[in-house]
Amino acid sequence: MNRATFSLEIFGDRLPLGDYYSSGDNNKKIQQMKKALSEAIKTELTDRQRMMVTEFYYEGLSVTEIARNHGLSKSTVSRHLTRSRERLKSALRYGMYTFWSN
Repeated sequence: MNRATFSLEIFGDRLPLGDYYSSGDNNKKIQQMKKALSEAIKTELTDRQRMMVTEFYYEGLSVTEIARNHGLSKSTVSRHLTRSRERLKSALRYGMYTFWSN
């Protein structure tokens, strides 16, 4: 798995796979999804969760490196990342109806 990107699984059952992966240019939808994810990271996560998501997914640091840098246990970092993914999943699922109806 490429950690620089999030799995589309967070979009859940609202991801219209038939239409989305059909022929045509998907760049607009992909950009909209990236923007929605970016906004969710900014607005739905705590400061600590945002920091850990940024370091893990965007900077490519390992759980061990993040834990060492912040004086935390690996378990704590892992828990923050898990809760962050759940919050993002919930936020994006809730807000996806208007996104897909555009």
